[in-house]
Amino acid sequence: MLSLPTTFTAPSSLGFKALKVSASSGSAMVPCLCSERSNIPTSAFSGSAKCAIMQRVSKFTPLDCLFMSAPFNQREIANVPLLEQLAMRAARLPWWAILIVAGLAIVFYSFFTSPIYRRALIFVTDDPRLTTTRFANVTYDVRAADGTVRRVEGIFIGQVDGLLRIETKRQVTLRVPRSDIATLACDPPAERDECPVGSTLTLLRAQISGALIFEDMGRFRIVTDDGDRQEVQKFNVQIENVARTPENCRPDPEGRCRVLLPLRPEIAANTISGKVLEDDGTAFLLELAPDEVVEVRESDILAVVRYAPAECALNNLAGCDSGIFLTLFVAVIAFVFAVVIGLIVGLMRISENPILFNTATVYVEVLRGVPLLVTLLFVNFALYTWLRDEFPKIAPTLQLVVGLLALLVALTQAWSKRKLLRTEPEAFWQPLIAAAIMGSVLIAVIGIFAANSDLPPLARGILGLAICYGAYLAELFRAGIQSIGRGQMEAARSLGMSYLQASVTSSCRKPSALFYRRWAMSSSPCSKIQLC
Repeated sequence: MLSLPTTFTAPSSLGFKALKVSASSGSAMVPCLCSERSNIPTSAFSGSAKCAIMQRVSKFTPLDCLFMSAPFNQREIANVPLLEQLAMRAARLPWWAILIVAGLAIVFYSFFTSPIYRRALIFVTDDPRLTTTRFANVTYDVRAADGTVRRVEGIFIGQVDGLLRIETKRQVTLRVPRSDIATLACDPPAERDECPVGSTLTLLRAQISGALIFEDMGRFRIVTDDGDRQEVQKFNVQIENVARTPENCRPDPEGRCRVLLPLRPEIAANTISGKVLEDDGTAFLLELAPDEVVEVRESDILAVVRYAPAECALNNLAGCDSGIFLTLFVAVIAFVFAVVIGLIVGLMRISENPILFNTATVYVEVLRGVPLLVTLLFVNFALYTWLRDEFPKIAPTLQLVVGLLALLVALTQAWSKRKLLRTEPEAFWQPLIAAAIMGSVLIAVIGIFAANSDLPPLARGILGLAICYGAYLAELFRAGIQSIGRGQMEAARSLGMSYLQASVTSSCRKPSALFYRRWAMSSSPCSKIQLC
């Protein structure tokens, strides 16, 4: 049994009223806090208890200071209205998780039931597949058998025993319904309206029918009944005889407008010739252009001129470089660089060195006052041009200046703290080591930018985001460090810690102490009787 005071009075500055709880199993009095700012209980008091309100404000509802035993019994909840019981139980549910699950269910239901949402998903994800054989677009300089060098361009589709298979020309197929054919001729000749698989078929197409999904001044885009997307130029069509169902309907991505396009027989493009791959009695599947695959020995490759991932699939994740995947990649990489920039600038903002402090202040105030779009445009057009044309010329001089400044800072710190070398060696060496590390990092960064000054567009975007959000993160780091109580810093320094050690230790222990305190309160019976 807890030994608790008979009377408990909460400080009026906190907005609480004094309450008294009498336990049925003893005479101990338990403090019960009731906030004026809320009237919904969030947890139950463990143990059979009855709460008698000693002081009550008229604006409180019957839910105020109502504490439930664990477990409930009918006698104790008999006087509680049913709706309030349901409200108290509903308040304990994890509504944040319920809302997230419900939102995801709605999103996935929309994707699976609505063609518009499916097309949107395909657009933002670059139509990913489960598996693919089209891994990369490649260009190789290859040594031929006669010793000459030839260039091979195509799509890398696989490798077997050191032989790289490259598709230099992709197969082109077309399915033509028999109802769309005006005349046909087979080579070698066959019976009327018949053409065996493997033979060459030449036909005159009379019409094309399907769902009209797009139309502009010069073309139709339709989806046939077989699911093939075809573009038909309007000069190949008898425009005056075009039939639409329903009449005068407009292009519709949902496929609600069907169209029949009669073709002009005198146009050569309407005469099609190809190899018969399939004949199911209702349509011919023709091969208009065969695929061409070249096998190249890996040892014969002299140079890789180009290698770019092709289709996005689970077995080719490198190809997932468009749409939402590109957005996530840029955001993650830019955030990593922004954290580094923000940490360095945040430490400069709390530095006692006026040069470091003022430099960081100008960076933070300017970047936070400029819109993100302006920063990105500045980096892409102005900063990139300067980095490409001028920066490599001044990079050696800039590295020398940074090295001298780092050396000057180190010597200044060493002279000002020379008396601490014997009593507090860590306080003497830490500024020197920090100056050496920061100087070396800046010199290395300058060298990297000088060697790679011709940044690709993706790198420019990452650089712009990192520079912009580094200013915001710098303020977060500065505010977090300066939020440490003065007493904590003084206690840490009195134990012999340096300023850096005290900052790190205090900033780590403060959240840990708050977490332990909240955990301990949530595990205590007394915490079960508070309203928030």
